[in-house]
Parts: sequence; structure tokens; C-alpha cells
Amino acid sequence: MTELVRAITQLQEAGKIHVTGYRKNDRTGLEFPIYSTLAKEKDTLDFHSLVAGVTSERLVEYDFVSRNLLPKTADATIVEIGSGGSALAPAIRKFGKTFRVLSIDLAERECDCDARMDARSTGLRESVIDHVICISTLEHVGLSCGVCDESGDIKAMKEILRMLKQDGSAIVTIPFGSGYMRSHRVYDRKNLSRLIKGFSVAKIEFYCYNSGKWKKCSRAAAEKTKAIVPEQFHNAACVCLLLKK
Repeated sequence: MTELVRAITQLQEAGKIHVTGYRKNDRTGLEFPIYSTLAKEKDTLDFHSLVAGVTSERLVEYDFVSRNLLPKTADATIVEIGSGGSALAPAIRKFGKTFRVLSIDLAERECDCDARMDARSTGLRESVIDHVICISTLEHVGLSCGVCDESGDIKAMKEILRMLKQDGSAIVTIPFGSGYMRSHRVYDRKNLSRLIKGFSVAKIEFYCYNSGKWKKCSRAAAEKTKAIVPEQFHNAACVCLLLKK
């Protein structure tokens, strides 16, 4: 299976195949791409090669990114926060070859991002970024650097707001539901409202994991989801947001 995924990825990178549709697996409820060698009618950010074999929140989070990352200019500046170990920034660079993409992380060990920066204080100039992407990262900010900073996530969101241009946008995903996790925050309605203060919400989608399937759900259903999940997940429910400054 690993060799097959590698071969498919290489063919996609070479532009010899592309995704033309999706087929739902009746047992798992997950959608799998259908590939074609025919010419594309319209270019889109294809995230499926990034999540081959993945069952975590990334399935819905990356799909949300592909549907909502719509730069207005060919030279848009995009920052991905918490990009250590992520293949998203390289995929965006290939999709929009003129995009200026900066991937940052605060990993203590050497990582594959462009720069080591603290999301709470990046040092980037004010109002210079077109788009910020922050996938399953805010829940960790301030909790994994030795000294606990309970308001680290709020500080990071204020920093995102500061660096964005006036018409800029942010794609943010976080675990949502009830309960408590030691390693990261799980947000409820009140904490979510506090987190996104200062932004306008252009789009919000909730997803729940149940019986081996990720499904779009209501806010009420996500709120009832307990923070007890397989260890590779952050939570059994998540919220995906498109925010505008």
C-alpha cells in the first residue's frame, strides 16, 4: 500500500494524473479519490495525496482548506502556523507557484518548516499577510513549552489578527466538544467565542467522528461529543472556521 501511495503521489506531482471525483466507502463512510489521465478542466488544491491512509481530523480539515483557500492575487502571502511535520505548505507552493508561503513552528527540535517562530509573537510586520492557516495548533499554544501559558491560544489569535491585511482571512481548525484533555485544549461554545473575538466568521463547519466515520454535524451534536478518542485524534469532534479581518 505504501508503494502504491508513493506511485500515485509521484504521478500527481508530474501532472500525469489528477482527481476527477470521489467514491464513498459504504463501510467507513470516507470518500476516496477517483483519478484520471485526462486534462483538468479547473485547477484546485488537491489534498488527498496528503491524507492517504489517515483517519484523523486531517481528512475534514484539509478538505476545508482546499475549499476555502482562495487567494485574490497570484502573489498572495500565506503563513501556515504549526507546520512542523505538515505537508500542507509544500502542497500549496506547488498549487500556486507564485504564492509566497511561510511555514512556521516553535518545535524545539529541528523541523522541516521555514522558520522557528512563536505563534504568540511572530515578529512579522503588522498587516502584511493575506492568509493564515492554523490546523489543529491553537489548542497546544502555550501548553508545550515548559512554562504553561493558559492564554497562549488567545495571544496567538490576536497575533494572527495583527499580521493580517485588512481584507485578509484565516483558516483555523480546533477540537470541539465537552470534557478535558491533558495534552491540549478542547473548546466549547463559550471558549470558541472568546477565541475568535475580533474576527468576522465567514464560514463555520462542525464534524463528529462516530463508528469509524467523520461526518458533518450540527453545533449541538459536536458540543455533546466527549473528549475520549483514539490517541491519534485530538478529539472526536472538531470545528473548521474561515475567519475574516
